[in-house]
Amino acid sequence: MKSGIALKLGLLLAGVSILASGLTGFYAYRASRNLLVQSAKAELLTTTSVLARRVTLSREEVSRNLQVLSSHPAAQAATGPAAVAQDDQLAAVFEAMMRANPSYFQIRLISASDNGLERVRVDRAEDRILRVRGDDLQEKGHFPYVSGALKLPAGATYLSRVVINHEHGAHAGLEQPSVILAMPVVDATGQASGAIVINVDLNSVFSTLAADLPKEYQLFLANGKGDFLIHADPTQTFGFDRGRRVLVQDEFTATRDLVDGKVGSTMVEVNDGRYADAPVVASFVGKAVKVSSDEDSFILGLAQPMVKVLEQADKLGMVVLQLVAGLCLVGVVIATLVARAVTQPINSMSAAVQAFAHDHRSQPAQTLAVDRQDEIGVLARSFQQMQNEIRQQLEDLQENREDLEHMARHDVLTGLPNRRAFQERLDQALARAQRSGEPFALFFMDVDNFKNINDRWGHDGGDALLKIVALRLVATTRKVDAIARLGGDEFVVLLDNPAHREDVATIAEKLLESVRSPILHRGQELQIGFSIGISLYPDDGRTAAELMARADHAMFEAKDAGRNSFRFSSGKTHPTWPTPL
Repeated sequence: MKSGIALKLGLLLAGVSILASGLTGFYAYRASRNLLVQSAKAELLTTTSVLARRVTLSREEVSRNLQVLSSHPAAQAATGPAAVAQDDQLAAVFEAMMRANPSYFQIRLISASDNGLERVRVDRAEDRILRVRGDDLQEKGHFPYVSGALKLPAGATYLSRVVINHEHGAHAGLEQPSVILAMPVVDATGQASGAIVINVDLNSVFSTLAADLPKEYQLFLANGKGDFLIHADPTQTFGFDRGRRVLVQDEFTATRDLVDGKVGSTMVEVNDGRYADAPVVASFVGKAVKVSSDEDSFILGLAQPMVKVLEQADKLGMVVLQLVAGLCLVGVVIATLVARAVTQPINSMSAAVQAFAHDHRSQPAQTLAVDRQDEIGVLARSFQQMQNEIRQQLEDLQENREDLEHMARHDVLTGLPNRRAFQERLDQALARAQRSGEPFALFFMDVDNFKNINDRWGHDGGDALLKIVALRLVATTRKVDAIARLGGDEFVVLLDNPAHREDVATIAEKLLESVRSPILHRGQELQIGFSIGISLYPDDGRTAAELMARADHAMFEAKDAGRNSFRFSSGKTHPTWPTPL
């Protein structure tokens, strides 16, 4: 082979080597970048969906509180002729509810008569709970949340538009973003005699929901027409309240189909307008309002800076670029000597890149030349390292998703399942019992005098007590039984397939005994007790709502009977439960 041809072949092989190396590095970088962006989008959409579900659960929690208040005997009595005792009793219940829910601005009982006169009203005023009396009570019959709620059947919820509260005398809620939920109070004739109304602090609710998100995340909320209600820039919210419209579909054009109801969710990358200097990737989810409301839907969104998404891809790109540059330099010098040796590894690596881009979870069909001690081996090992890093990042993203799901189903303080998880377990138990005919028991438990402990030892003392109570409940029950914390000092236990009614009573005694032992806190012994209400399937109900309501009622009977005891709900005259021989 003549030197001229050798030189040309060497130059040709060097050029091919440079081109192959450059394309390999570029393709690997683009593949890793696309994988990271797609994974980040999927993670962001999952997080947004979980957050939307938590918003729905928060609304359902308010509806349950409305149900409790509207069915309270004092509420029904207070809508009739003036009765100071019932008004005072209901006001005390309102105050307790306000303390348990810091996001509530106001709770009111509004009469269906007297132009919608407020009968009982409790407001949040800065750092205290204030009962409004006498001439300060106002007529609210002209507001849609009153007239709308009075048209609903018992137990139905009315949801107002999300607006800035301009109602005179609203104390802490005045000029604040608010949403109002209301439920009718129905008398014995089935007529709505009034309405229970709860004014909720929108910012407080979403601040709580967003507390567990990464700091760089931006949270958005818009109504069904696209008006921003929550935005990273507060000046962009509630534009309609100031005579202008600031719409999500104008800032994020891809959300227009979501606003029009054509899609349920959307992902978008934005690098223009206000995001020209700091591009973001964002996900938006539309949620229909499932209760009677002036709003038909809401749009929830999360945005993450693109620089965070691509941070790892840029590092990998720099590594690939350095490796490609080194390989090209070596290829020019020794291309004529190692053309054939270089060709095969380059082709193998290109195939590995394509396989990895197609399925990043599987191992490449062709083994990379990681054992070689030349530049090809360096490139192969670096590429393998890049693959491992990407896989690790994807595994970390999966773990984050699992953590979010775990948080959505478990109580943060005690680690017990929360209301959502327990409701699913109760529904499963009902379905199994309806198929097999096997009974089960539901315990509704409330810590006696928990407020006194909180008042004396603060929330730290109350939290410490709740953790110990949770540990004792777990230690006392069987692994097949379900234990959950509903919130505050309320716990529930699902006793799976007990043999006899007496066995249920025995377990209830064990639960009471487990918490009678003093709890040591800051050198002091805290003596507590439980009031337990017990409902039995099928004697006390055949639905989750019936069983929970019966157990809750029995728990209050236990409290009225002197606390630190248990009561069975009033079941059938001839119980279907077996009794021991």
